[in-house]
Amino acid sequence: MELPLFQEGPRRVVLVDGHHLAYRNYFALPEMTTSRGEPVQAVYGFLRTLLKLLREDGDCVIVVFDAPAPSFRHQAYEEYKAQRAPTPEDFRPQVERIKAAVDLLGLLRLEAPGYEADDVIGTLARRAEAEGYEVRIVTTDRDFYQLLSERVAVWLPDGELVTPEQVVKKYGVRPEQWVDFRALVGDPSDNIPGVKGIGAKTAAKLLSEWGSLDRLLANLDRVRPEGVRKKLEAGRADLELSRSLSRIRTDLPLEVDLAGCHRREPDREGLRAFLEGLEFGSILRELGLLERPEVAEGRWPPPEDAFLGFSFDDPRPIWAELVGLAAAWDHRVAEGPPRAQELERFPELRAIRAKDLAVWARKAGIRRPPGDDPMLLAYLFDPVNAEPAGTVRRYGAGDWDEDPATRAQAASELFRIMQERLAGEEKLLWLYRELERPLSAVLAAMEHRGVALDVTYLEALSSQLGDEIARIEAEVFRLVGHPFNLNSRDQLERVLYDELGLPPQRRTAKTGKRSTSAAALEALRGRHPVVDLILKHRELSKLRGTYLDPLPRLVHPATGRLHTRFHQTATATGRLSSSDPNLQNIPARGEWGRKIRRAFVASEGMRLVVADYSQIELRVLAHLSEDENLIRIFQEGRDVHAATASWIFGTEAVDGEMRRAAKTVNFGVLYGMSAHSLAQTLGIEYDEAAGFIERYFASFPRVRAFFDRLLAEARERGYVETLFGRRRFVPDLNSRNRRVREAAERVAVNMPIQGTAADLIKLAMVRLAPVLEDLGAHLLLQVHDELVIEAPADRAEEAARVTREGMEGVWSLRVPLVAEVGVGDDWLAAKEA
Repeated sequence: MELPLFQEGPRRVVLVDGHHLAYRNYFALPEMTTSRGEPVQAVYGFLRTLLKLLREDGDCVIVVFDAPAPSFRHQAYEEYKAQRAPTPEDFRPQVERIKAAVDLLGLLRLEAPGYEADDVIGTLARRAEAEGYEVRIVTTDRDFYQLLSERVAVWLPDGELVTPEQVVKKYGVRPEQWVDFRALVGDPSDNIPGVKGIGAKTAAKLLSEWGSLDRLLANLDRVRPEGVRKKLEAGRADLELSRSLSRIRTDLPLEVDLAGCHRREPDREGLRAFLEGLEFGSILRELGLLERPEVAEGRWPPPEDAFLGFSFDDPRPIWAELVGLAAAWDHRVAEGPPRAQELERFPELRAIRAKDLAVWARKAGIRRPPGDDPMLLAYLFDPVNAEPAGTVRRYGAGDWDEDPATRAQAASELFRIMQERLAGEEKLLWLYRELERPLSAVLAAMEHRGVALDVTYLEALSSQLGDEIARIEAEVFRLVGHPFNLNSRDQLERVLYDELGLPPQRRTAKTGKRSTSAAALEALRGRHPVVDLILKHRELSKLRGTYLDPLPRLVHPATGRLHTRFHQTATATGRLSSSDPNLQNIPARGEWGRKIRRAFVASEGMRLVVADYSQIELRVLAHLSEDENLIRIFQEGRDVHAATASWIFGTEAVDGEMRRAAKTVNFGVLYGMSAHSLAQTLGIEYDEAAGFIERYFASFPRVRAFFDRLLAEARERGYVETLFGRRRFVPDLNSRNRRVREAAERVAVNMPIQGTAADLIKLAMVRLAPVLEDLGAHLLLQVHDELVIEAPADRAEEAARVTREGMEGVWSLRVPLVAEVGVGDDWLAAKEA
């Protein structure tokens, strides 16, 4: 849409309840931030609603906000709105942004000290009505029903119009009775007491019988039934107060020229800068504030460096057929035939999700690597840019739908925008050139190749697991005394808390029911044997439902192999994720997790090489913190957990229990584990856990100094980064809410460590892929710090050696990188070799 050009005189006055609308959008929309970490969901939602309104009726729009100072209602009743939750601290700055947007749009903005927005709106509504205008009040606040008339209606943000007739139909009272109705019923959201025991139906009946609250009170002795009369008598003081609090003022001394309220023009340049700063690209486009070069129709074939747009009939490239293909270049776009042969003309495939197109091309026999992918640039710029649709619209790069031509244009434009945004960001550009872009080609080859699966073994394993699950169920039923549905939370709740008498550990937020979540059950471990059995039942049922039963069905009929999909833009730390199936979550330990790995096998004449970085995150911590004691442990090749235990417990005689505790502390520190969490994990007292953590930092003093420095820099810059410059924005580090702040601190402490480890293994993959190719070997899987490789049987040991050297030599740190490498006929055998 173009910005509205206001006309000579308004037909209608539209009054927007600004504060209420902003608050509603703050909670209605998922959290949104700019690339600097600034929360903006309330601003975005507010503008979307406001622009929709302007499209439908832009003659005279006045936006009203609550004044910062308390209103006269707070002075009359100290408890007014007292029970409301504190205003979120990131909401207030968004309200100021919204006010700035209203001003830039050229709309009249009002607030009156000492009064609420309701009173300003009430005054304007009555004045506009008296001057002959139609009035629309944009809000979801039912307080305004008292203002409804033939000329005044409430306009809900979804477009529904609330009229006097609808209020009568729904509530049984007329608008002129609404204040009396609210006085009787009360309003918990505003802490308006009402009359205790009087509900909406009783209030409506009383007002229907007596007409008004004044007549009702004048005839109180005639009110029946007796119980209602007594309630009214007991609550008379609250009733008068509630009526006073509920009544909107309509007589404020406001100097507003309604006839001229529409005459201000938008500040187009200011609005453009404002929206660009908030990264509201879709709104910029909608308002015509972006310079949009004309896109001409081009002729196929396009030049070799064109950006491609494509669509599949299945999101999984290995299973999909190409149903649309287009190209964009130099403000031209052309559609081409969706045939594999068309891709042969391009030396590399430049596109959003270029890897997916490269995988499909390989399936069709065309080996073309993925080229520039603007989504990878956008992800490096801000890791919340995970999906094309939101990212393309966020930066005003166009739209994202199923049309290949639209997708091609979006890819071309997003690449241009991201190059501008990343100009001068050498670390991020290095990550793109040396890591993410070449990694997409490695991942494309891995996805296309897939991994062999022993389906017969998996089916037998599923049957075994089914027997074990049935055995556990039978034991649970024996202990409880009767059968029930273990998958029914309500039945389980009754068994645990009513029949077995276990103490509820928490309640669900929505329903208030006693929780049967994993966390609630974990807290009950040891109180009854049935708890451990239920947790085990859940674990095994999930393994069977997630892996054992689905995996055989995902084996491709043409290749006979399992093809997972790897995602480069899905996590905030830079780690890869996988789907269809997700192989990142197979338990690394435990009997059944090990058995599932046994199903991943080498092809005939091949063997699997499995390589895993040893304690990579602790080694990264040693490098980043420069702690001499931690560095010395790794340089001397000592057991880091035993050494930590020795310092924590003050003894050289470290037993298994001490080492286990030290291991928990070592890894807990990486995730900002509190003494409370450590105590729960180890089953020890809080003071003992706090002592462990204190002695840990005393043993490794520069680790604590590193964390302190990291948090101080992050609070100043708004983000943390890995060794290679990958960023994550952490806006809540300065929150006044302790729990929110501490959660942000845990994120800030962990990301540089986990993210650096992720960068290292991805860099190793990029460098290893061509070397392994020369040996006839191929990368198959990556699971966090672990690589699975398939190599010819007679060259497997050589591939293992090359892999170890490549992983350990990928980057020079202050401590040695160590990779544990094994060879075997299946994943488990190679892992344990």
